[in-house]
Amino acid sequence: MSKPDENNTPTNSKDAPGDNPPATQKGLLTIEEHAKNLEIDAPVFAAVIQAKGWAAGKKIPTEDFAKAVEEFLKGSMGGK
Repeated sequence: MSKPDENNTPTNSKDAPGDNPPATQKGLLTIEEHAKNLEIDAPVFAAVIQAKGWAAGKKIPTEDFAKAVEEFLKGSMGGK
């Protein structure tokens, strides 16, 4: 392990506590992969990422993506 910095945080990221394993090991996929796997239509996908403010390539758990799509589809038009 490397010497900690002034915040008592290891300076070598691979030794940092709470390191996250690669995204695929955590079950994270890009939003595009979720859309493909869940067969989400392109217009719905575009509307969900716009509503959520997500950028292309964002990696999230499947549950979060599915919930966002469900919330969008159940939402009322005009936000009322």
